Amino acid sequence: MICVVIKGPTFEEAHQQISMAVANADLVELRLDCFQSLDMAALKILRSQFSIPMIFTLRSQLQGGSYTKPEENRLVDIRRLAELNPEYLDLENHVSTSFIVEMCTQFPGIKLILSYHNFTETPEDLENIYREMSKTPAFFYKIAVTGKNCLDAMRLVCWAKKSNGRLIAISMGSYGQISRILAPVMGCPITYAALEDTLQSAPGQLTAKNLIERYHYRSLNIHTAIYGLIGDPVDQSISDVTHNHLMMACGLNAVYVKLQVHYTELSAFLHYAKQLPFCGLSVTMPLKEHILPFLDEIASQAASIGAVNTLFFEEKKIYGSNTDSIGALNAIENVYLVKGKTVVIIGAGGAAKAIAYEAHRRGGHVIIVNRDKRRAHQVAERLHCEGKGLDSMAACAETGYDILINCTPSSEPISAEFILPRALVMDIKTRPMETPFLKLAKERGCPIIYGYRMFVEQALGQFLLWFKDRFDIQEGRKILEKSAVDCLSKVL
Repeated sequence: MICVVIKGPTFEEAHQQISMAVANADLVELRLDCFQSLDMAALKILRSQFSIPMIFTLRSQLQGGSYTKPEENRLVDIRRLAELNPEYLDLENHVSTSFIVEMCTQFPGIKLILSYHNFTETPEDLENIYREMSKTPAFFYKIAVTGKNCLDAMRLVCWAKKSNGRLIAISMGSYGQISRILAPVMGCPITYAALEDTLQSAPGQLTAKNLIERYHYRSLNIHTAIYGLIGDPVDQSISDVTHNHLMMACGLNAVYVKLQVHYTELSAFLHYAKQLPFCGLSVTMPLKEHILPFLDEIASQAASIGAVNTLFFEEKKIYGSNTDSIGALNAIENVYLVKGKTVVIIGAGGAAKAIAYEAHRRGGHVIIVNRDKRRAHQVAERLHCEGKGLDSMAACAETGYDILINCTPSSEPISAEFILPRALVMDIKTRPMETPFLKLAKERGCPIIYGYRMFVEQALGQFLLWFKDRFDIQEGRKILEKSAVDCLSKVL
């Protein structure tokens, strides 16, 4: 169930918020500690105006709430709230057992949610915390902890997946968003959502609309396969929009999430991933090379490149492949063939290596230019190309080239004077759609290829690896292209 959190702070605003929430919510939580006043008459009227189930919460400051009066006053107010017979009542686990038993005895029709919050960390002893909480009678047990990195969130999700269906497990913060998205996969009965981004009640909280429209939350279940993007950073990627759109269109019981993983976390991350229904991953910078030692098998093409951008999981083994290469070259060859053409690639990272490999394989003369000249030479020698320092761009421009590709994060990796008029220019970045580098190229009279075209082609390659014949490639291309363009046209 999706629970939208209502914070008021007035009863009039709460009415408006609930009216907006009912379209996407299964229930609402009234965070009454955030309201300007605890007007029981106004609350009774508000409750009577809606049929949607409600959770009444009067959160103490000790547990991150806004209630400022002494604890004895708060308990008196909670008794008054219970007399209005909400469907759910949220109480913190530090409240005395005798008070909780009193609430259960006097108000047997109210479902009690017992809550634990930790705003500093994800404790190692989650199971012990849950075991101790379970000694107190409650309908649901809520454990909300802070994820300081991706591993904290993954550990929580792995642990919660083994629970009995009465646990609401939340990893707070941006790293923990996967716990909110994957609640149905974990078997958690409730996920908490905001009405709007500006109305979050906890860090990392998503909107209900986002959960439903982007992640097709309503169709997720304990059998849903998990796919995702790993890298550092991943926030600018549009893949969670496009890939979920295609999965939904194809009727696949799968969901795609983004995870910020540092290269030092790869071993532990993959350990957790194997415990969950992960079936595939996209890999972006800077992990395309770092991840190689952790794979059970690498496709020969990816091994030759020395980088992978795609993982798929089978029988607890992880296989690596590379679709960057065909993705970029397919996008380019929709304009013209590279055979016999001189291709200058700026950068020497994982994507640059993949593109250089495939361009050479298709008969292009490839020159890799990089700020680190030694790195350029090493990559070029491996891939049977030329390697030069970035300071050689003037010479490259003087000699001439046909295709220029930016594979660096830099928005203007070279001076505009080295962009040859009429050369085909590509930037592999997807966002923004028209990068400063491509704008310069257009001003120089160059035909350009947007990065999203490579993105679409390499994504199709990933879907073929993950789902084989379970989707139509031509229809998939149309869906991905439209989704990507729509996404990039908006201010996200």
